[in-house]
Amino acid sequence: MPEYLAPGVYVEEVPSTNKPIQGASTSTAGMVGLTDRGPVGVPTLVTSLASYARGFGGKLDPANHPPGYATLPFAAEGFFANGGSRLYVVRVVGGAATSSWSALYAPEPGGPGTVLLAPSATGRTEVVPASNTGFAADDIVLVGGATANELAVVALPDAGARHVLAGALRWTYPVAAAVQTQVATALAGTLSAQAFPGAATLGITDPTGISEGEDLLLQAPAGGTGAEFIRVLGVQSVGEGAEQTHTLLLQWPLAGAFEAGSTLSALAASADPATTLVTRAAAGMAPGVLELDDAAAAAAGAIVRLTGDGRTEIALVDSVPTAMSLAEPLKSTHASGSALGALSPVLEVHARWPGEWGDSLRLTVSPAALATTELAQELRVDQSVMQVDNALGLYPGSVLVLGDLAPGAAHEVLVVQSVDRDAGSVTLRDPAAQLHPVGTAVASREFTLLVELVENDRAVQSERFANLSLDPLHPRYAPGQIGSWDGGTPSEAGGSELIRLAPVTGDPPAGTLVADLPRYLSGGSADAASITEADFKGRAAVDPGLRTGIQALENESTLSIVAVPGITSLVVQQALVAHCAKMRYRFAVLDVPAGSSMNGALAHRQNFDSTRAAIYYPYLCVSNPFGTAGETLELAPSGHLLGVYARTDNTRGVHKAPANEVLLNVLSLRVALTKGEQDILNPINLNALRDFRSENRGIRVYGGRVATSDPEWKYINVRRLALFIEQSVDTGLQWAVFEPNDKPLWDAVRQSVTGFLDTVWRSGALQGTKASEAFFVNIGYNVTMSQADIDNGMLVIEVGFAPVKPAEFVIFRLSQKTIEATA
Repeated sequence: MPEYLAPGVYVEEVPSTNKPIQGASTSTAGMVGLTDRGPVGVPTLVTSLASYARGFGGKLDPANHPPGYATLPFAAEGFFANGGSRLYVVRVVGGAATSSWSALYAPEPGGPGTVLLAPSATGRTEVVPASNTGFAADDIVLVGGATANELAVVALPDAGARHVLAGALRWTYPVAAAVQTQVATALAGTLSAQAFPGAATLGITDPTGISEGEDLLLQAPAGGTGAEFIRVLGVQSVGEGAEQTHTLLLQWPLAGAFEAGSTLSALAASADPATTLVTRAAAGMAPGVLELDDAAAAAAGAIVRLTGDGRTEIALVDSVPTAMSLAEPLKSTHASGSALGALSPVLEVHARWPGEWGDSLRLTVSPAALATTELAQELRVDQSVMQVDNALGLYPGSVLVLGDLAPGAAHEVLVVQSVDRDAGSVTLRDPAAQLHPVGTAVASREFTLLVELVENDRAVQSERFANLSLDPLHPRYAPGQIGSWDGGTPSEAGGSELIRLAPVTGDPPAGTLVADLPRYLSGGSADAASITEADFKGRAAVDPGLRTGIQALENESTLSIVAVPGITSLVVQQALVAHCAKMRYRFAVLDVPAGSSMNGALAHRQNFDSTRAAIYYPYLCVSNPFGTAGETLELAPSGHLLGVYARTDNTRGVHKAPANEVLLNVLSLRVALTKGEQDILNPINLNALRDFRSENRGIRVYGGRVATSDPEWKYINVRRLALFIEQSVDTGLQWAVFEPNDKPLWDAVRQSVTGFLDTVWRSGALQGTKASEAFFVNIGYNVTMSQADIDNGMLVIEVGFAPVKPAEFVIFRLSQKTIEATA
């Protein structure tokens, strides 16, 4: 009591005894099963079908999964279609499930590099580099040209010889075309006058040994360069004696220029055996490439004759380099001279969750720059502090390019150690190796990552992360922005819903990621084929983070109705019922095995005797999105039923039986039950689904019984009302724990519970025309507690209520009225 020292008004705080009890949630559902993607073993809330699709993906094709395993996505759709609004999903995967992954690459510092000696066309699985030195199997290489570039994986760095020609072939030759080396024999005649490109005739000094249709080798005179094969169309000689002139008519115009005195040589087959083409030799590709059955049949400098498809021509082998075999066909055509260089992985990109869905993730890197400025002072060699006009956008870890990035232009790459923006001063991690004058361009090197989920060649979801860095000191460090992948575990925090990043061990690269090359992740698997009953049942653990399957539902306290749609194994269903008993306030909806007959459904029902479960029959028929037009899919009804439960709870209350309710998003029932069949199902508490469309009443849930032999809890609504009241009182009286166990507490508890039950009664859930007929609340010494109870810290409350039971059978009594009866 306060001490009153002077007259006045004093206000005392008195603890309130009015502590109303809030009703527990009754319409929050939980499902366990396979999904396309999403977190594994973690109850995750979705509040609509769109919310489910964002978190767990689309439907699964039943044809690609064991029976019942593809049910959950369809069940989730049925739940929301029938009025459900809060669903926790626990995803199950196989023990060998993996997440799709790929890597982002940068040019390997000091790594091998070369150019292509011969062009390589789309679809080819090899390239012909100038050198294979330094390349090894499984190396990632960048094949680049002026108009196309792509990543490729080296299968064999040394994959046999290819014969690169000095020029292009005039015609195309098929596989097995003959190839014969030639011997050149000098002729007496030489060019009598200079010949220019495009010439159709050649003046010669002597036509001896030259015949119509013959192939000749035309070569520049000693000390000159140039050689060309020509075909003689005819020989013309004009005049006599010393005045006579000779002209060769050519089959096709001359390609090069040749001066007077250039020599002519006749060609004849060598003594070496002929070989054949292993692959088609294409016309017009410069230089041409021959792949021969006998790689040693022609050496560099050899002259060969190709014969096939009625055509023949002469070609000169320029070189015989060793080809490089690739793991996959090329996607683009690359000209000779295109660069070929090794790459190093810089970041691993992992799909956030395991499953095949991750193979549809496409990554595209594009260059970006947070800062562009100029040197305000000259930066000398070995100097590690530079002055810039504007330091905005520069941070520790920023990679800077000083100079012009144009091909062949001089530039230097440096990394920022620290920044003084006010002074425009930048300290570099390593000193400069080049001299850079005032005004030199300075640009930071960041990158933008576009992540797309591609379905049917169309991006259905995309994320874009701009101005990322590869350096952990940078505020836009990529794994920090997107989310990290640590030893196979995706971080909860991160900006991406689709991927997580892991840096490759080693120092952050100062180079730039290979850009503008869309690349898909690969290697993802949900390992659905190996999922067993134990995976659905889940792993129990003291640590909530280690629980999986049904056991993971323990992590979410608000659940009231649960199912494992489509999974009818007794081990799994009994585990679900046991879970409901353990959690006290939960109710399970069970399915009968797929394809069950009446006898099969009756036999399955006999496996259960629980006051916390209900079973329904038959299966539903819904549209099959993976089948042909009009094809249907038989679907376990538990997901739709959870939606009906939630709809009834929300619109009428938990005291209303979830029966005589219309089933939505259903085309038909697998078995059309009549009253006769229901007369068999009802006595054993197996709930029927009935088709009343012939009576214009749709397809309805026509049973509301618990799978129990206990007559007190025969009806679903009565059992769930009791669970609702018990959970609400349990939760609503937590404030009473550790309060003094005496009359003030007893009065407060009585008031709280009475107020709650009065609300339940007024909602129509309890019988009676007045509250005293609907319920009672007893508490007190020698009423519900002995002194021993009080000494042992127990507060005992006794609550009774009279539930309103469903009018399952409407009895209409009809009798005839007589005159005598009214006399």
